[in-house]
Amino acid sequence: MTPPIWRYSGLAIALAVAASAGASLAHAQDASRSADEPQAPPHSAPAPSSPKPFAELDANADGAISKDEAAVDPPLAQAFGTLDTDADGRLTPEEYAVYAQGQS
Repeated sequence: MTPPIWRYSGLAIALAVAASAGASLAHAQDASRSADEPQAPPHSAPAPSSPKPFAELDANADGAISKDEAAVDPPLAQAFGTLDTDADGRLTPEEYAVYAQGQS
């Protein structure tokens, strides 16, 4: 004698429920694993680089940095007017040191 059809359909339903439960557990485990893994930091502005040595910026070696010489370092060129405390159009090593300390 063969078992009634409802037995097979009940077995099929039980297998389907078990399979879907296993799949959702596997998905949840993958999600928790990825939450524990270190994430790459978001892209941000590049860290400011160290200021160039005074001698490298003083291209003509006259002991001062002119506006033209400062142009190779955009942040320095932008701050030039503020750094040039004696307003002679040149940065002395002392005036440049103020900038360099602020950049480090």
